Amino acid sequence: MDKSLRIIDANLNRAREGLRTAEEYARLVLNDAPSAQALKDARRQIQGCAESFGPGLLAARDIVNDVGARPEADDVARATEQGVAAAGLKRAQEALRVIEEFAQLHSPAAAAAAAKARYSAYAAEQQLFVNAPRRAVLRESPVMALFSGTLTRDDWRDVLKSLLNRGARLFQLREKDRTTAEFKRFAEAFINCVEDYNALVVINDRTDVAYAVSADGVHLGQDDLPLEDGRKILGPTALVGVSTHNLTEAKDAEQMGADYVGLGAMFHTQTKKVQSMAGPSLVSQVQPELQIPVFCIGGINRANVAELVGHGARHIAVSSALLNAPDPGAEYKLLVDALGERA
Repeated sequence: MDKSLRIIDANLNRAREGLRTAEEYARLVLNDAPSAQALKDARRQIQGCAESFGPGLLAARDIVNDVGARPEADDVARATEQGVAAAGLKRAQEALRVIEEFAQLHSPAAAAAAAKARYSAYAAEQQLFVNAPRRAVLRESPVMALFSGTLTRDDWRDVLKSLLNRGARLFQLREKDRTTAEFKRFAEAFINCVEDYNALVVINDRTDVAYAVSADGVHLGQDDLPLEDGRKILGPTALVGVSTHNLTEAKDAEQMGADYVGLGAMFHTQTKKVQSMAGPSLVSQVQPELQIPVFCIGGINRANVAELVGHGARHIAVSSALLNAPDPGAEYKLLVDALGERA
């Protein structure tokens, strides 16, 4: 019996077990479908590698004579579910490297498959521990504050502090009248103000500014840079939102990998020129069809948010109703309560 097959068999089991541990964390703790799918895909790649060895692989297993076998639970400490998942992923990555090396003795194709699975595990780790927490904040933020430093009733820092103190954690910076240099300086100052609050900041339209200030992502309109190009510039961990005006655009955005969509305009607004008036009834068409958050946008305030809720809205994006309020934080809390969400 080729003893190297024992090594490959043991590490195939270790890799699958480690990935499954992380997958369960993604699925049942984080409720993050993209991370769970990435981990599942990596497991399937491992299965393909295992099948290339045929029945001789299982025959090589020798648990009785394995001097490293530990029939009882390992004596390790895990403080959190995240710690369990992280350990599982590292175990899988190490095992896949071992498989890759020893598979060279049997099948270059199997070695290549192990390498592919290892890099998939690296990508899944990034999904799980960088992308998933951002998506969680996105999913758990019922109100996105559309923020412009030039449109606030009071000093923008005071408005921001009021919002942060009442729980706002999702901001989209939209500056139509600033130069690129001015927008960059403002965005840098804004991000510096929110860095201790675990808040997300996405930049409207300007992928270049988002890249320059290391923002969490970018929001793109239908006539802006295509989504896939935005991801190329900002990298795989960036959030990308897309403005949509109907069900087809919303489903297309989700299929292309958008993290959320803006849907509107719901009502008439003075904040920007409305090119397409969708109306509240569109929410009931789009919301049930998408798995990603749908942020209703356009003229939303305390007086009309209930109409959106009646059509199934779960998320809204608001500008002037917050920026011009005497107490922006209190207004934010009222909107959150109107949506039936926790502040």
